[in-house]
Amino acid sequence: MDRLLVAVDSAVGVRAEDLAAVWRDDPEAAAVGPASVGDGGSGGRVFVPGLVELVVVPLAVNLASTALYELVRRLVVRSSAQPAPVLDLELIESTTPNGDRVLVVRTRSAQS
Repeated sequence: MDRLLVAVDSAVGVRAEDLAAVWRDDPEAAAVGPASVGDGGSGGRVFVPGLVELVVVPLAVNLASTALYELVRRLVVRSSAQPAPVLDLELIESTTPNGDRVLVVRTRSAQS
């Protein structure tokens, strides 16, 4: 089963635990698959440099990228502990050789 691995840049102000909790409580997100916090099953390898935790979602359904981005964006904004949530988010998706979809969420100002 393919998985969705969501990594949120610390500049966004959302912890993996908070995003996973909001994911589990959201009916639309829960229908996509159950969220938990983990390392992505990298087997001790550095999966994404500098990243400790990911929100891991075993995908129960295939979701188009646009729908996935809107779902993740909505949940990240809901998870934000900041008084004024970051609205200018950039979502970058990649697929690993084993079929996992990796989605990195960061603020546009965090671009290099």
